[in-house]
Amino acid sequence: MKKVYLLSVIMALTVGIAVYVFASSLEQKAQPVNIETKSVVAAVQDIPANTLITEDMISLVSLPVQAVHRNAATDPSKVIGQITKYPLVAYEQILVSRLGELGESADALSFQIENNYRAITVEVSEVTGVAGYIEEGDYVDIVATLMLPVAEGGTSYAVSTMLAENILVLKTGMKQVSGTEAQTVSYESVTMRVTPEQALMINYAAANGRLRLVLRPVLDDAIVQPDDFPPPPLPSPQAQNTAE
Repeated sequence: MKKVYLLSVIMALTVGIAVYVFASSLEQKAQPVNIETKSVVAAVQDIPANTLITEDMISLVSLPVQAVHRNAATDPSKVIGQITKYPLVAYEQILVSRLGELGESADALSFQIENNYRAITVEVSEVTGVAGYIEEGDYVDIVATLMLPVAEGGTSYAVSTMLAENILVLKTGMKQVSGTEAQTVSYESVTMRVTPEQALMINYAAANGRLRLVLRPVLDDAIVQPDDFPPPPLPSPQAQNTAE
């Protein structure tokens, strides 16, 4: 009888210890796990491409460190005022590589052009393109040679006119290096920043005449507005008599 009683006590103690250990393990599992997080900038709405980011479009969110992209922006002040290169969806981490800034240091040409300006490309040769000496950031004048009509009964004549002055060169075409001892650099096009009105004049002159670029000195930004050359011919006596 004593053996049975002793065995019962031992079993009860064993079960009690097992229950205690099991309960302790459940309590440990129920305790919250500390997860390291990091704050990143995220979009709070869908943002189309080529959109200026404003403060109300973004927010700081905390994400587990393992979920943070290595190129994610962490400072909202460095995101506001940037331009989206690609569409962003709501709650997406904003990656620095998906943004662009305006100005000359931008990668895309459209980001370098100020408002109210356009980029236009003209074809050039070694002669009309200043023998390849035009570089990005230079300023040029654009001279056009056009055939102009004269009074009835006369013949048309060629005239050179200063089409535009102090025009910024944005890009030159694909450069080709030739020669062995003395290497020369040439390109077949030049892209410039112009106003919409200048773009129309340049396009018309290129289609109906000839263009030549004239390189300006680096410190000279004066607008000269020279007269056309040659001046219009005087009307013939016959035309004068007809007019009288």
